[in-house]
Amino acid sequence: MSISKVFTILFFVLLWSSYSVSYVPPRFEMKRLSNNPIISSWDKNSDFLYNYNSAFMPMINDSNAIILLVRVQNLLDNAESIYNVGPSKIAVSQSIDNNHLKYSHIKQENIIIDTDVDYQSVGAEDPRVVLFNGVYYLYYTAVSKEPSGDWRAQLALATCESNCLTKGNWKHHGPLFPEVFWSKSGSLLIHNDTHRYLFFNDSNIAIAQTTDLIHYSLTNEYLLRTRSDSFDSELVESGPEPLKLSDENYLFLYNSARRTNITNPKPDWSLEYNLGWVILNGQNPTEILARSDQPIFSPELDWEKCDNSSSEWANRGLTPLVIFVEGWKKTTQDTFLVWYQGCDSTMGLAELKLTYIRAWLLTIYFPSVDNVNRPKNDCIIHMSYLIVVCCPIIFAQCIVRFTIINSKNLIEMLARRDQLICSPEAVWRKWDNHDLTSLVIFVEGHKKTAEDTFSV
Repeated sequence: MSISKVFTILFFVLLWSSYSVSYVPPRFEMKRLSNNPIISSWDKNSDFLYNYNSAFMPMINDSNAIILLVRVQNLLDNAESIYNVGPSKIAVSQSIDNNHLKYSHIKQENIIIDTDVDYQSVGAEDPRVVLFNGVYYLYYTAVSKEPSGDWRAQLALATCESNCLTKGNWKHHGPLFPEVFWSKSGSLLIHNDTHRYLFFNDSNIAIAQTTDLIHYSLTNEYLLRTRSDSFDSELVESGPEPLKLSDENYLFLYNSARRTNITNPKPDWSLEYNLGWVILNGQNPTEILARSDQPIFSPELDWEKCDNSSSEWANRGLTPLVIFVEGWKKTTQDTFLVWYQGCDSTMGLAELKLTYIRAWLLTIYFPSVDNVNRPKNDCIIHMSYLIVVCCPIIFAQCIVRFTIINSKNLIEMLARRDQLICSPEAVWRKWDNHDLTSLVIFVEGHKKTAEDTFSV
């Protein structure tokens, strides 16, 4: 088979493989923007002992303002340890001078969701908020206690249209699934006018649907389940609302837990919480294109671990070995601010940045291409691959052809000059006589193929 035919076949193989390759996820880089908590009672910026699980609340008229909805909690009056806590509430804190690392002092008057409703008489926990068409949709966990003494958690909804930093302007819609005994942690994804999804719960992440954003129906389907052999083996729980990436797919952060042998001061506590991610199909958000095989964020600092090695934080953390995410903000394309909590006690801030890498055959940096939702410059991307891979082949082919042609011309020239019949012996003799030591052609055999025609 000629080199030209081989090259042609290779060209079409590469073209086919570039279109059939599966989705390649971006590279994730998450770094802390401060090694200290940004909201902490130990830094004297809250009247509540525990301040954690913050949701980012975008402001309609000020895109630079940072408003956080913070879960706050104090110890019971008769508490015997740091683990005897009272009801949770949801309060507002604002950044100072648009500084992401400094926030206003949290007081009782900053509470917007309280425990003054029966279905949340024991607590209002874990806010997640979405702004859509000028209305805030606040999803939170309403906790109550049954007459039997059993704790009950219900995913609840409150909405607000104006002056939403004060309690009286929020409208309570109650539990979304009153027939379900245990539901929590709701993350809303508004895909379009007809497809709106709520990802919720804290063992496996279930899917509900809505058309009006007020009433929700269960689907009996799951978006995400635990994996027995991975960092999310014990539970998975929704993070903040999924956001779109530059490739038009959605990034969904989720919280997870696994068993650990790390010693800590909390009785009977043996879990570690980490952060994972999934990429959801931009055309069908209930389809997962990729999922993390390792956590992108884990407890590392003392105020995130609160274990037996954490100095004074061993006696401060409500729940050791926890980082947990419920709020984030897109700052630039594929870059996000992520608010996270440590040990159910304080708040921290990190930056998450995604970089798309395309690596097959060669390590080449190009935008990612998936086989479901192709970007408009898809042909350019694939031709780029073909050019980069095939150019060396073309170059090598030219070198080989050039060498063969010039070697043949050299032999013919020497044969004509002394009127010799070209043969291996004659060629070597003429080379020696003419001192052509700078060129090397090595011939060890020849075969007659036709009259006056030889293969050498």
